[in-house]
Amino acid sequence: MQGVEGKRIAALIGDGFEEIDLSEPRRALEEAGAVVTIVGLDERARTRIRAKRGLDEGTPVRAEELVADCTAEDFDGLLIPGGVSPDRLRADRQVLRFVREFDAVKKPMFSIGHGAHVLISAQLVRTRQLTGAASIADDIRNAGGLYRDQPTVNDANWVSTRGGEDMAQFNRAMLEKLATAAPPQPVA
Repeated sequence: MQGVEGKRIAALIGDGFEEIDLSEPRRALEEAGAVVTIVGLDERARTRIRAKRGLDEGTPVRAEELVADCTAEDFDGLLIPGGVSPDRLRADRQVLRFVREFDAVKKPMFSIGHGAHVLISAQLVRTRQLTGAASIADDIRNAGGLYRDQPTVNDANWVSTRGGEDMAQFNRAMLEKLATAAPPQPVA
């Protein structure tokens, strides 16, 4: 897809990520010519990051990079899959730094299901419109965000979705956001 070819996307995951929340956007991105890099929390992630498929065990993946070694400058966009992974990610200072860097320069950020938990803990959701898993609607509102019960929500540099059932619409919105993203602005 024009405007997406060659762009580098960080997929930020930890143990318990929802498999479809990584596999489907990754497929769409790679088919459009983007490069998806799995970013994990620690050295153990280079060996195995456990996935889940609903309540079942999913297909594990390996981190190609560690969040402590990455900056937003290294990537053109950020994907935060859902599952229970965001609950683990949100407690990590390096994850919060990384996410804040993306938002500070207005690079595209894509949140699926419980992925919004990471945005909440990074203290980025106040006055922002987003969606996520229905079970975190109160979390979004309590953090000052405007929860929208819609398949996909666009707000400035963010695209969010409720989850797997909305993946086709999310993938289209994600690719469109990447293709039309303004060049990053330097942080003052």
